[in-house]
Amino acid sequence: MQYYRQGEYQKAADVFARLYKNGHSDFYYGYYLKSLQQIPDYEAAETLIQTQIKLNKGNLKYNVDLGFLQELKGNPDRAKQIYHQSIKKLTANVNLIDNLASAFIDNRLYNYAEETYAEGRKLMKGAYDFRMEMAQLFYYQRNYTQMVVEFLELLRVSDIYLQQVQNYLQQAIYNDSDESLNQMLIGKLMEYSQNYPDNKVFAELLIWIFVQDRDFPMALVQAKALDRRLNEDGHRVVSLARMASDNNDFATAIEAYQYVIDKGGNQEYTNAARTEMLQVMFRRVELGIDNQLADYQRLESALTDALQDMGIDAETVDLVRSLAKLKAVYLGKTADAQFLLEDARTMRLQKSTLAAIDIELADVYLMQGNDVDATLTYAQVEDNNRNNPVGSEAKLRKAKLAYYIGNFKWAQAQLDALKASVEKLTANDAAYLSLLIEDNTGWDDASDTAMLIYARADLLHYQHNDSMALRSIDSIVSRFPSAPIADEALFLKAEIYRSRNEIGKAVDAYRIVAEQFPDDVLADNANYMLATIYENQLNDKQLAMQHYLKIITEYASSIFVTDSRKRYRALRGDVQ
Repeated sequence: MQYYRQGEYQKAADVFARLYKNGHSDFYYGYYLKSLQQIPDYEAAETLIQTQIKLNKGNLKYNVDLGFLQELKGNPDRAKQIYHQSIKKLTANVNLIDNLASAFIDNRLYNYAEETYAEGRKLMKGAYDFRMEMAQLFYYQRNYTQMVVEFLELLRVSDIYLQQVQNYLQQAIYNDSDESLNQMLIGKLMEYSQNYPDNKVFAELLIWIFVQDRDFPMALVQAKALDRRLNEDGHRVVSLARMASDNNDFATAIEAYQYVIDKGGNQEYTNAARTEMLQVMFRRVELGIDNQLADYQRLESALTDALQDMGIDAETVDLVRSLAKLKAVYLGKTADAQFLLEDARTMRLQKSTLAAIDIELADVYLMQGNDVDATLTYAQVEDNNRNNPVGSEAKLRKAKLAYYIGNFKWAQAQLDALKASVEKLTANDAAYLSLLIEDNTGWDDASDTAMLIYARADLLHYQHNDSMALRSIDSIVSRFPSAPIADEALFLKAEIYRSRNEIGKAVDAYRIVAEQFPDDVLADNANYMLATIYENQLNDKQLAMQHYLKIITEYASSIFVTDSRKRYRALRGDVQ
């Protein structure tokens, strides 16, 4: 093998000859033949092939080697004669037919392989149609239209090949540079779905194609049609809704869930659809997509109605938590949130769920200005959950509370211990806050005072007292314009305005950070926020592209580079 790989074919042939004679292995035969052809020694090669034919009477694949050798010798007509004679010798034997076709394929003689399978179909008289083999052959030739027809005809007979067909199609779509296969495949599937309405496999494959293409609205159209046609229980539509939600297509997810709710029937899927739809709606609020008071009130009403209809128990406790957070964080109803969480924690729940509720309850105490109960609750969760993610999260929040009230040294000690946490998000949050404290304290009295005011503003924002938070930030900018915390203060100001949907003021604040503090740690964040606001809210494509490009060219190590490059290309028109 080493001789062969190095191109020393004569030496390779000498060794392979000895190996081949010791048992006439097909493996050694193949490399011995290739070595002889490369030398070239066609006479020895023909002798070898004839020997192999005599030793394997009835196996037609070696005839292909003989024909291919004639092509190498410059006798194409003789080669064709051998190929056609081999095909004529076929009998109604699946293995014999497949072996001959495979030999043609191995030598890239695809036309003869196709003839072999066509002849095999005639001989087998419907007992076996070689659909999968023909589809694979057309795949090798990039004849995608014929490949798809063979696959669909195969599935028309039996859906047991669905996963195998999907694997081939996925690879073909990936390698299809001009993206013509996808549209052709969708067209063929539509045709087969209409021609064979009782065969669900075509609709299932159509749904799969749309999901691969992240076209969840079209996938939903097919899923609903199949659900109605087969009088299903909605499970297929719920599954699609979950995929749409995971891919941030919340509108399609909500539409899918609503279909199952309206359909009624199976209580399991109806309740699942209602619960999960409300969670998607809450996620839209958390992401700032639905950010108006009317959105919050609509969701509050929907969550309340669901809990009244479904009852409050271990299965609906996540809805209780969502409602509590909505009331506390977005509607300022901290007393209602406290009541809900305190009531929820009396239920028989898993330890991890109970700990999460306790953390949320401590958050509510902090929003209410009850630092003592918040600290005690965080500490209790930490003590009861040593060496697990929930305990680390409680410790992080306790350290953050210390930061809020100006106990920076103690907070930093706790944060530094958390930087080694196995939970990446917890470790990252701890590292960021620790660095914020380290970079903005200990310089002089002015910087320490500015940091105290900033931490207070951060807490006020957390408590939704944004007017007081903004006044605190303005006092930093006016009294301590050269303090290290100045850029963080302006960035927080921008974040507050964005959360209040005062987009113009948010843009002004982000722009100051980007332009006046280009070398500070938040400069790339400010540019990214400006880019996303211009793209998604102000519909200014050119300014969005400017800020994405600035991140790409001036902040190469930024975590936003990958997404900025993708968004820049999309806005430029590179991505459809």
